[in-house]
Amino acid sequence: MTTQERSLSDKLPIPLVSVIIPVYNGAKYLRDAIESIFSQTYAHIEIIVVDDGSLDSSWELIKSYRSKVIGYHKPNGGVSSALNLGISHAAGKYIAWLSHDDIYCSKKIEEQVFFMEQHPDVGVCYTDFEIVDANKVHVNIIHVPWLPRQEMARYFLRNMYINGSTSLIRKSCFDKVGLFDEQLKHTQDMDMWLRISRFFEFGHLSQILLQSRSHPEQGSWEFENQIDEERVTFTKLFQNLGYLTFFPALKKVKESKKQMALGLSMFGDELLLHRHWYWYAMNQFQSSLKVWPMFHTRIKLFLARLCIWIFGDEKDSLCLVKRARLFINQGDQKRARVLTGTMLMKHPLRLDALVIWISSLIPSRFIKFAKSVKHQLMGFYFSWI
Repeated sequence: MTTQERSLSDKLPIPLVSVIIPVYNGAKYLRDAIESIFSQTYAHIEIIVVDDGSLDSSWELIKSYRSKVIGYHKPNGGVSSALNLGISHAAGKYIAWLSHDDIYCSKKIEEQVFFMEQHPDVGVCYTDFEIVDANKVHVNIIHVPWLPRQEMARYFLRNMYINGSTSLIRKSCFDKVGLFDEQLKHTQDMDMWLRISRFFEFGHLSQILLQSRSHPEQGSWEFENQIDEERVTFTKLFQNLGYLTFFPALKKVKESKKQMALGLSMFGDELLLHRHWYWYAMNQFQSSLKVWPMFHTRIKLFLARLCIWIFGDEKDSLCLVKRARLFINQGDQKRARVLTGTMLMKHPLRLDALVIWISSLIPSRFIKFAKSVKHQLMGFYFSWI
């Protein structure tokens, strides 16, 4: 019996956790994901693997585990549809989501179940995580923040900080808010977290309990499609949830039209400053001025137009920078240098591209060595505290 089970022995039956792995053409990494669940120190787990119409040997790999894994095979429909199928068949009190190319640390489920049992008001628990490359070589450590649920919506405009594979979700959350939106391919997690945050608190464990792979085969490298969907999702959420959900301080403004105008203006601020979506922000400022003309909004509109003139098409440039940054992480200095060099020729004031271009001149072995030293020092620090 594990420490976790002993600590819960007075609350029998010990909660069952259903871990759902959606997989599409992931045979190369799937075994690592499944084996990481077998290595958990918490024993009461059912493993549900949903093959989302893979064209490789993923289904054969799933079947090779026989009764150890519950497998479902379906036509390709995206991560949301695979998760929803798994959730609909899950027997657990808690639902964990593991991407087919990610790896659980051994105490991941144990630590989270213990936390959730102690905090019945929490609907979702998430953790810090480590980014590794395709070969499980350390790339970076991500420490994520905790925010009260009333502030989560605004912060998501800046950064989607909750990694779905780190989450443990109370199944009752889905009874309350419904399943994942199957129309969304890249932002289904943010949409779900915002829906859950309307009724449940979120909890954060400041422990690294997941290895998250970063490699060019991932759908998350489809930056153009991701940005398009993020824009649509943000607009939909802003309209459906209302600007007071994102900016609660506006409740103090008495005039409803001014309140709406300020909400649109603040929405544009977040997109301009943190996402660098200049066109999209400009549209919010223009909409704000139509509702309630304000001088400071005109200044913001001018700055947005100036950014467009200086930095060029935001979508193309953002995708190039993100792709170049990932090439650096993968050790492909040449491709990163070509991408950022092309951008700098058109827009020499792109300082983010300049930093990556300079990094691409440093041999990858030195970057890996520096990251390795940093990783060891952080590991020593966290073991010491």
